[in-house]
Amino acid sequence: MSKFSDYLQAISQVNGLVNGQANGLGNNRKVQWLFHCGMLFSSKDKWWGDFKFRHCPHEGIDITYYRTNPDEIHSFDDSIKVPAMDDGIILNICDDFLGQTLVVEHENSIVFNRRIIFAYAHIIPEKNLKVGHIIKKKDVIARVCDTNRNPQLPPHLHFSCFEVLKKVPPEHLNWDLFSKNLEVNLIHPVSL
Repeated sequence: MSKFSDYLQAISQVNGLVNGQANGLGNNRKVQWLFHCGMLFSSKDKWWGDFKFRHCPHEGIDITYYRTNPDEIHSFDDSIKVPAMDDGIILNICDDFLGQTLVVEHENSIVFNRRIIFAYAHIIPEKNLKVGHIIKKKDVIARVCDTNRNPQLPPHLHFSCFEVLKKVPPEHLNWDLFSKNLEVNLIHPVSL
């Protein structure tokens, strides 16, 4: 399974965020990703609107802000492509409060009677993707959705990782289940 840092690099490459020396980074430099503490796993802080507190700890990581040179900070818009972190299979496509979520089981993620699943949230999946579809590492699987449902939140990719029992039917792998911490174990996606 890929490391989270490799996944951030894949997002950069798929979207052409670094293009040689044209942006002043040089060929061997990478995008610098920026995270407000409220974007991070398990944070109760909000990174939008009134910047107060969430009603429960954040179950993933939000990705949107990046720097390509020291003087410019950018954020995602709805043209940003979402690549697959690794090879896998789509287990479910469900709605979330901003767009949709792809629930994916990546290769080698079944351990005993449990499975590790990933949620790519606040996106618009590619039209050809269906439940059961096999995806390959770095395939474009979605675009970040326009967040006009909540204009205080800029477009972003919410990325979560969960451990669930293997017997849970794929159609139940959605935010109703994920928000019940008694039935799932949250995994910090950066620790991958």
